Amino acid sequence: MFECSRMTKHIVYHACQHDCPDNCAMESIVQNGKVLAVNGRKDHPFTRGSLCSKVKRYDQRVYSDERIIFPMRRIGAKGEGHFHRISWDEALDEVSLKFKETIKMHGAESILPCSYLGHQGLLNGLHCGDRFFNELGASIGERTFCNATASKAFQMVAGPTGGLDPESFTFSSLIIVWGMNPIATSIHHSQFILEAKKRGAILVVIDPIKTDTAKRADYHVSPRPGTDVVLAMSLANILIQSSLVDMEYVSKHTQGFEEFSARASEFDCEFASHVTGVPEQSINKLSRLIAKNRATAIRVGVGLERTQNGGDAIRAISALPALTGAWKVVGGGIFQNPQGTFPINRKALTNASLVEENRNVINLFDIASALSPNIQNPIHCLFIYNSNPVIAAANQTKLIKNLCRTDLFITVSEIFHTDTCAYADILLPAASQLEQKDIMYSWGHFNLQYNNQAIQPIGEAVSNTELFRRLAKKMSLKNNDCDIEDEEIMNRAIDWSHTHLNGINIDLLKERGFSRLNVGSPKTRKPHITGCFATKSGKFEFASADFNNGGALLSLFRQGFEGNQKLQPIDPLPSYRAQKTPVDGFKLISPKHKHFLNSGYANFNLKNGIANKQILMVNNLDAMKQNIQQGEHLILYNDLGEIDVFADVTEDIIQGVVMVNHGYWMRHIKGKTVNTLISNKPSKIGKGITVNDTIVFIKKPIQNRKLQ
Repeated sequence: MFECSRMTKHIVYHACQHDCPDNCAMESIVQNGKVLAVNGRKDHPFTRGSLCSKVKRYDQRVYSDERIIFPMRRIGAKGEGHFHRISWDEALDEVSLKFKETIKMHGAESILPCSYLGHQGLLNGLHCGDRFFNELGASIGERTFCNATASKAFQMVAGPTGGLDPESFTFSSLIIVWGMNPIATSIHHSQFILEAKKRGAILVVIDPIKTDTAKRADYHVSPRPGTDVVLAMSLANILIQSSLVDMEYVSKHTQGFEEFSARASEFDCEFASHVTGVPEQSINKLSRLIAKNRATAIRVGVGLERTQNGGDAIRAISALPALTGAWKVVGGGIFQNPQGTFPINRKALTNASLVEENRNVINLFDIASALSPNIQNPIHCLFIYNSNPVIAAANQTKLIKNLCRTDLFITVSEIFHTDTCAYADILLPAASQLEQKDIMYSWGHFNLQYNNQAIQPIGEAVSNTELFRRLAKKMSLKNNDCDIEDEEIMNRAIDWSHTHLNGINIDLLKERGFSRLNVGSPKTRKPHITGCFATKSGKFEFASADFNNGGALLSLFRQGFEGNQKLQPIDPLPSYRAQKTPVDGFKLISPKHKHFLNSGYANFNLKNGIANKQILMVNNLDAMKQNIQQGEHLILYNDLGEIDVFADVTEDIIQGVVMVNHGYWMRHIKGKTVNTLISNKPSKIGKGITVNDTIVFIKKPIQNRKLQ
């Protein structure tokens, strides 16, 4: 922390807590206990002084009049959103009493924690409540909202490796951004990509939408959603059939090449073009670019995983650098996620050893079904933190109906009155990032960061760690060290003796704010030049040896618990399953909004009109067929429900596909949001969501009134 010349004014170092790959390095200017401004840190090697449009006004978030700053109890019916202030003792007494009564009457598994990455820190993020609920005996919540399939699929072929350094993209000669819009969702990595482009690199974007990133690309390839695996396997087939494979690399550092070659031969260019909608000429052109440019860098986004073929797409795309030997040069390879690069001690954070093998497990994306009153083991207490399930989970209509159950006691810890808060019995005030300390790791770069506390919490807000310390005391939990302070959690959260942390310790992080892991310089780093993949074989596995375990959800997404998973073997090789769309139907994709962060910051985009109505992106030719005009009010529907949307007629999306951004709030748009139309059909690999397989139909409001 750097002190300025005036003793009452100082700079405090922070790291953004949001579920975003960039994990920005921030600094706040504090005077007399108040934050005056929040800026980006210019000395950070990845974020380099800039903040996204959302976070650069973070002080407004901290001091917003809309914050929840005191514990509150609901008055009136669920959904009305009326509360009155109570004390922390009253709130925790009521929650703990309900827990104890529920355990006595129905068993501990009738209590369900619901959380995800509303905070990304090691203290207050994914695992902050795991020790508490694992000891309590509550049901395990499977957090499959994002990256469950992508990470699992990548591990099946490459192991938990960080892969290509995001900063090394500067030295690439060909960059393929596949299923991602980094200019909107990873603005700092997009700068490395655009710098490479200025130096002569060719940029290819593969996406059914002509995104902001695609508009900056040299080539934009637009496959139909769910067909990326076909495109990737066709590219692989061309490389193999044209003898453009680096056989020296393949023979030394991979396994399963013969089987993979046979499978790839099923995906000839004509077939791929028919399935994907990408012209044969474009497929051939892309294969030649990959073959010509050894330093080919691939960045895959989580959007790829969101179909039934998503895991196979990740595996097939990951095979391309292994075929060409791109790993042998700086700037060559693929970046999916840092995976095991950060030596996080998740066992210490979760204490999953306390969980018995047959503990009840619930998929939180399908929480709507889990809360049904007539299931075999109904849930009677729901504790929500770090998430907004009314907006984030599947089947919104069913979820809201079940949240209104009078026999379901709901506690929500939040910063703002989200749509989920309206159904709470007890609301608890959560601290902002500037009001707490944490250690932050990124899923988009290789820097470990420390978040210093700048100010005292507003009102009676508390950090998540303090919340669970207080609740554990009320419940008399002692076995899992729920009472340990933040400093001790930090000591346990990371393997500080790991080689990646040589010379790095907590004191250094507190003082400097960040430190890059000891994984080599991005100017010279070639992580897999000699193989050394993190698979059991130590090689890249074209045919995964871990196929019997491919259906398992990674334990970090299920409170550290590995047991009670019913698994079916996965095809060791990438495969494709076709999905038919009715003649009058559309594939719906629902990516993040560039002005929101999942559902966060929607409440800061009302005055500018961005968050007030849901926009439907529809192809101009599809619009012509249905006589849809720009800006027209439409109904988007399927068998789960319907939502109000307003047409954006454009050539920037392919025919047969429509897009509505995820993250709008119901009370802002005065209606249901896009997850009303989405069901839970877990992916065969890693149990991830398949929301981009959703089929919808369009009608006009006047037609709806006639039907009634």
